[in-house]
Amino acid sequence: MYYIIKPAVGTDETGNAYPAVESYPDYDFNASSSVHKLSFHEFPDFNPDIRFKLTKGAKVCDVIAQGAISACGLLVSEKLKKMLEAENLVPHKYCNATIEVNKDKFEPYYWLHFVWPDGIKYLDFKKSKFKIKRASKDLGEIQISNLNDLHSKQGELGFIKMIHNYEYTFLNPNFDLFVHPLNKTIFISEKLKAKMAGFTGIELTLAEHLKVI
Repeated sequence: MYYIIKPAVGTDETGNAYPAVESYPDYDFNASSSVHKLSFHEFPDFNPDIRFKLTKGAKVCDVIAQGAISACGLLVSEKLKKMLEAENLVPHKYCNATIEVNKDKFEPYYWLHFVWPDGIKYLDFKKSKFKIKRASKDLGEIQISNLNDLHSKQGELGFIKMIHNYEYTFLNPNFDLFVHPLNKTIFISEKLKAKMAGFTGIELTLAEHLKVI
């Protein structure tokens, strides 16, 4: 079995603030080292400027919810990083980050950045299920045979109607953590889930729509 992992929100453990960290008022999102330059498709060739302030009402956890970085990854504590370093993850990189807990306390964190271009080879398009959606409205099923077919049919539909992969079949990637190459969902194995016990700020749900063959 596999599980979807993401930052927990609104629990006694995390506090009731979302996102749990916020950017500084004077942070330059247009700078060459900005977090907005982080990509889903490649690792950075620069040292990203990743620094946040803990949002009022949020608590320090091993995984912190953030809203500034759109690339695929997790904001993790040093303790969690040390555990994950020994695990079998898809290609990744740890980028240094800091969180200002209060004006006198700064905690070291890491942006665990995933870039896995080969992931698309593991998605079995023909055994997966796709549908067309317009906002929240379901417009019905669509058959997709491969990535080129997906791009072609999405191009025909334009930007209002979107093709959504709602059930996915993967060839076994042989990783304990891997990401969906289309929607950035992060999956972990049952083995890694067991090792997450004791770490805070983590939401784990059974990946009911994932099949690994």
